[in-house]
Amino acid sequence: MPKKFIRIEGWVTEHAQQAYESKNFIEALQVLHGWIENKLQELLILTGSIDHDSEMSRIWDIANQINLVTTAHVLFVLSQLTEKEYQMIIKFNGIRNQFIHKIYHDPYEKIYEGFPKEKYDEAFKIGMELSDILQRKTEDKIE
Repeated sequence: MPKKFIRIEGWVTEHAQQAYESKNFIEALQVLHGWIENKLQELLILTGSIDHDSEMSRIWDIANQINLVTTAHVLFVLSQLTEKEYQMIIKFNGIRNQFIHKIYHDPYEKIYEGFPKEKYDEAFKIGMELSDILQRKTEDKIE
């Protein structure tokens, strides 16, 4: 029996936008979160191997195990992220966590209407912007 694999085809932000427009809100935000985490890890790898002359093969697997927020902290300390970019990442991740953890919230004897769409939209917009910023940063690092 052949193995089956799942992979997103096309550009990540286009996929996230399509998911958003189809009201697949969890998928849209999770795709952006995964992409941003991946771009941050990539920037950390490039910073280590290019700016600090580390062997890429030595740091690749380690960097890919560091989560989004921790990677953002490290890159900010290394001056690879501006204060604004760093704050955007922290805000995006915070709203994303609130959304994911509250989407099925069911308080005792209270009515929970759901997660505020305007707050979700704020995170989605930040995520789309961060995706472009981080893509440019990694491209600039390679050039």
